[in-house]
Amino acid sequence: MNRATALLDWAFSSPDRDCIITATERYSFFEVRAAVISAACRLGDRVGTGTRVGLFIDSTPNFVVYEYAAFYVGAVVTPINRAMKADEVRRLVKRLGIEVVVADTPLDLGDSTFVHLVGPEFDAGDGEFVRPAEVGLDDPALVLQTSGSTGEPKGVILAVGNLVANYDATYRWIGVGRTDTILLTLPVFNTYALNQGVNMMAMSGATMYLMQRFTPEAVAQALETVRPTVMPLVPTMVTRLRQEGVRYNGPIKVGIAAAPSPTRIAADAWEVFPQAHLYMAYGLTEATAIVSLNHLGTRENHHKDFSSTGPIVSGVEVRIAQSGEVGDERGEILVRGESVLRGYIGTDEPIPVEDGWLHTGDVGVLDDGRLTIVDRVRDLIIRGGQNIYPGEVELAITSHPDVLEAAVVGRHDDDLGEIPVAYVVARRGTNPHPDVLRAWVSERLASFKVPTAVHVVHDLPKTPTGKIRRSALAEALAGTGNEQMNDHAGRNGFGERP
Repeated sequence: MNRATALLDWAFSSPDRDCIITATERYSFFEVRAAVISAACRLGDRVGTGTRVGLFIDSTPNFVVYEYAAFYVGAVVTPINRAMKADEVRRLVKRLGIEVVVADTPLDLGDSTFVHLVGPEFDAGDGEFVRPAEVGLDDPALVLQTSGSTGEPKGVILAVGNLVANYDATYRWIGVGRTDTILLTLPVFNTYALNQGVNMMAMSGATMYLMQRFTPEAVAQALETVRPTVMPLVPTMVTRLRQEGVRYNGPIKVGIAAAPSPTRIAADAWEVFPQAHLYMAYGLTEATAIVSLNHLGTRENHHKDFSSTGPIVSGVEVRIAQSGEVGDERGEILVRGESVLRGYIGTDEPIPVEDGWLHTGDVGVLDDGRLTIVDRVRDLIIRGGQNIYPGEVELAITSHPDVLEAAVVGRHDDDLGEIPVAYVVARRGTNPHPDVLRAWVSERLASFKVPTAVHVVHDLPKTPTGKIRRSALAEALAGTGNEQMNDHAGRNGFGERP
């Protein structure tokens, strides 16, 4: 088998149909197939089965071309965040053992790593041909990065079989076909975009509009130009589209990942996309991608279960390792199946798998086959011996109409061990008082869970895919001992308020 086959085969049945669209160009399945095979020829002298290839390419068609060219010759692909500086790329390449980096900008990585420079958007095919490599289900295909305990990201090794079990089924789980158009505004280096953008296009034969940079203005133009039917997003994107008054009245499936307040973000999404069918999922890189999937439905016809991440997808098993406390059904989420990672690289950490069960580090509840995420094990706050899950407190805070986002972290306390402190981003045009927010939470949660302090800040630190980085707040709080340091977080490196 060969990972490139699914994409290339569409050139036979639909050669003239659009495969990838950008703001200025359209590339057919025939053109993409020719480009992939020619790129594979160009890589052939240095890249073969098992070669680790890094892709330092922006969100352009060339990323897809060289990803599938690497697959074509049997290489192992590592997408690299295009925002990284040269020193960061050098450290990553050394840590993950990357032998060749395909880049759209000049890089000096030393003598041990070859840099293959490509064009800024699309390297067209020139008619050359090379036979595709044969790979097995146990052969590595992707090395994706995830956070490590040392502060440096570690590599997650995903085999061909992992991708077949999870990535390749995603288009069926979501319901995408060859008549669909996917609008991809996410950066292509992360697993969300790789799965629900690039791979979903390859498996389903859908057309993909690839946006190099997310802005509300660019999205509004793309919505009217290509009339997409599928759009994976993160909550921050939904919020910014709503704030800028973007509206799209066409039928569309909108995916929202890592939503801290699902009910509120769904309302925002339906304001932007009145006819949208919304879906939300839970997943992690160590389980390839998706573990559970919640098809909420439309604004007029939905099942009202906003709290869960839905039923477990096929091929995946989930069980909850409960704490043992009477009446507490919460516990760490354990995952088993063909989508569980094959190993780590670039770290001494052992893979968190025991007897086939992946210990996710996430806390959840499984009720009648539907999974609800409570929090991260490592983010747990223990106040005087009582467990506080930050996600539960954040959900209560963000249910206030004036709150856009919230993050709750633990601060050391000599008496109680830890106490919760909240950082809140207000909705535009509002100015909620901290005491009002504390009172709001106290009406909804036990008193020991109420934050001892609430600070309204301009913005919160986030990952490139929009997940709030509680760890950055906790580390900064521990480093300064001043819980009010982030009252103006936009001036302290956490970005400007949207």
